[in-house]
Amino acid sequence: MPPTKTEAPMDEKLREFLPQFETFFEAIGFKQRQGRVWGMLVLAGRPLSLAEIAEQLGISIGSASEALTELREWGAITSEFSPTHRCQLHSPVSDTLSIVATVLRRREQVAIERFKESARAALSMVQRGDARDPRVETLQSIVTTSDIAQGAIQFFVTTANGTSMDADTRLSRLMRRMMGMGAKLSNEAMKLIRKGGERE
Repeated sequence: MPPTKTEAPMDEKLREFLPQFETFFEAIGFKQRQGRVWGMLVLAGRPLSLAEIAEQLGISIGSASEALTELREWGAITSEFSPTHRCQLHSPVSDTLSIVATVLRRREQVAIERFKESARAALSMVQRGDARDPRVETLQSIVTTSDIAQGAIQFFVTTANGTSMDADTRLSRLMRRMMGMGAKLSNEAMKLIRKGGERE
């Protein structure tokens, strides 16, 4: 049978951290409710049923179910049927690096691609006129910057999804490579600055 109502899923002092989960999730484009549900699962220390989540957070079964479905779609939780409790029990995914990679791949990368293609189409139209049109340089910069951003995201996703390493090892490798990439980008930025100075 499901856990009883008297079985508190977390220490009351830990519950005070839930608003921080809400705030963070909202800041990165998700709903506060998703952050609160995920925070509950993280801080509870054990899998929770739908009924427990709804009761402890003071939300309806429907709202809790919707939040769980959305979190599952983003790879943030796992759900497994428990024969003992005769219901689905939900747990947070411990590898948060993979969650970030999923968000970057499915949302940010798509948005950047759309923006880049729009800039490229506008650039094509502008280039038909005066080659010295100031819009050309700005639009070309958007396309180039988008390419760099997409490359960085793809690199992050590929590293985060490595299956032969644990999360700490992947994070260490990611940080080393990102630092190397940052140095290269700094060099490219300096070249652009020098180029701009020469034009003046």
